[in-house]
Amino acid sequence: MNAWVCGVKNADSFSTAITLLLIIPLSFTMPMCAAGLVNIIPKPQKIITKKGTFQLTQHTRYYSDTPLADNALDYLKLHLQASSGYRLLSSKRSAQITFHYNPKQNKKKEGYQLSITKEKITVEARDSAGFFYATITLMQLMAPEIWSNQQKRKQWKIPACIIEDAPHFRWRGIMLDTSRNFFSTTYIKKFIDRMAQYKLNRFHWHLTDDEGWRIEIKHYPLLTGIGATRGPGTKLPFSTYPAMRGPKNHVQSGYYTQQEIREIVAYAKARAIEILPEIDLPSHAKAAVTAYPKLLLDPQDKSQYHSVQKISNNTINPAIETTYRLLETVLKEVATLFPFSYIHLGGDEVPKGAWARSPAVNKLMNEKGMQSRKEVTNYFFVRMDSILAMCGKKMAIWQEAIEGKPMVRKSTLVMAWKNTEAGIVSAKKGYATVMAPVQFLYFDQQYIRSKQEPGHSWSSPVSLKKVYSFSPLSNTGKATSYIQGINACLWSETLLNEDIADYLAWPRILALSEVAWSSNRNWNDFKHRVQKGALPRLKAQHINYRKCFRL
Repeated sequence: MNAWVCGVKNADSFSTAITLLLIIPLSFTMPMCAAGLVNIIPKPQKIITKKGTFQLTQHTRYYSDTPLADNALDYLKLHLQASSGYRLLSSKRSAQITFHYNPKQNKKKEGYQLSITKEKITVEARDSAGFFYATITLMQLMAPEIWSNQQKRKQWKIPACIIEDAPHFRWRGIMLDTSRNFFSTTYIKKFIDRMAQYKLNRFHWHLTDDEGWRIEIKHYPLLTGIGATRGPGTKLPFSTYPAMRGPKNHVQSGYYTQQEIREIVAYAKARAIEILPEIDLPSHAKAAVTAYPKLLLDPQDKSQYHSVQKISNNTINPAIETTYRLLETVLKEVATLFPFSYIHLGGDEVPKGAWARSPAVNKLMNEKGMQSRKEVTNYFFVRMDSILAMCGKKMAIWQEAIEGKPMVRKSTLVMAWKNTEAGIVSAKKGYATVMAPVQFLYFDQQYIRSKQEPGHSWSSPVSLKKVYSFSPLSNTGKATSYIQGINACLWSETLLNEDIADYLAWPRILALSEVAWSSNRNWNDFKHRVQKGALPRLKAQHINYRKCFRL
């Protein structure tokens, strides 16, 4: 038997595994992965195997002593109903599954303890997320059909074990760009649900960019009335490069109503996921300035410039008061839709030449004693930060926005995308920092350099193994405490349909999950768990993942 991993032959892994099984005595408990019985992703911090299995059937009953377990129970019931056609009922007297609030045993947020014997299952946690993640682990111990909507099984054998688990990082996220190409609410929910299955907890939702404004703002209806539609006969033509691959001879439109957003936020919350909305400013704003040029642009500005994506004049003017009046109203509406404490305001890739011939910007610079356009950007974000503070929110930004000395609050969250060194610089400045380096975590990049592969090729390829090799805390030194976690990015210029989106996301999200959650990682062990556990689960859900493995 030969094993192939993303095109690289590895014939040693199978024989090594057989050798280990022959030389290790079976009389004592061993890591479940070594025994080949458990294929949990992300890998739990501690797992001990026991003899026997628990059988979950239509006669199984549960009992919970806390409402903190309600989301987890609803999730388990939903999947048992879909895959088996029966309801999991409550009974305090005859319960074989117990959900117990236990903050003394589980001292870490999002942590849990799961104990499974032949007779019963006990789930203990201190918060809603902990109960949910324990349930996800329990479901990963079941046959892959638990994730299917087809009623195929009537009982589930679950191996006996004890698992004590908690995440390594508090921020475990992925960004989906719905501006360059729009995705339906149905797909957004699928994406969020699949994140939850691997204990990711931050959905970074890129809602606005040059190619489209995708969030309804009631006070400024033209943001979607004009800014969410592009193509022939519209005011927002297709960009030249690289946005929107494929045919450009038709109209493309789409945005999320506020009611749809509320539903998606609630859907994510029930799966222990917070949504970080991104309103990209002051550049990447072609859709916004096309919708409201009189409010967002200096009418006397004669600047002519292009972004790195070849998009012309795409930047909001930070020296006119109508800009701040519009953005304050926008952010007030956004703040009411998203309960998460942060709103992402972009800050990346302000084009060279923006505002160069703006009388309003030149006047501002003279009045404030500014020497460079970077100081103008800093001024913009200081004002935006004060608006967010008024809305009861904190600011998240890309790394470029803190270059120089912006006087923004230290509660600002910085996402470092250019490289890990940028994240280290941010952390050393005392900002909470999330690592999102393109070299490891940009899932819009090709897996390998090939014309047959979808995705971008402007950076280096990002293979599954490369994602898994990422070490977020390398060389962070004393700044380690400021590193909050990691965030992958799936930009959508090449995502012409959901199948391509799934292909570029999976199985790389599996590696993302383990890097974010597990403190003890091993590539060969991970590879085995992907092959034996995760891929069958992806197949059960008909996810169009990239075939990185062949046995």
